[in-house]
Amino acid sequence: MRGKPPFAKLVALIRNRIHPTPRVAPLRVGDLEIDALNPRVRKGMRAIRLSPAEHMLLYTLAARGGAVVSYRDIADALGRTQPDFRTNALARHLSSLRRKLGDNAHNPRYIETVPGVGYRVLSARQP
Repeated sequence: MRGKPPFAKLVALIRNRIHPTPRVAPLRVGDLEIDALNPRVRKGMRAIRLSPAEHMLLYTLAARGGAVVSYRDIADALGRTQPDFRTNALARHLSSLRRKLGDNAHNPRYIETVPGVGYRVLSARQP
């Protein structure tokens, strides 16, 4: 038997009517499509899995539509308040995110560093 048994389908239908899953339009950055609710990004036809921190970082930047986001605002969005987070962990998350997206810090396609201020996405737009 493939899929859910009929009873399970009925329970899922009732649950979704009582507690519907919110529909949020994905954000677009160049050829990236960023799902708001799942730590997943589509790059063309390919799905890229991100860690929750990488997803929140990318979504936070994309939601600002190309505006510069300060280190402090990014740390707040990630729920991190330690002073060393901005310099150490954020750099590691960003490096890992860039690697997964195939981005280059020296010739950015998606995420640009604004020295001493923060980061911004390039070509951010909603569908």
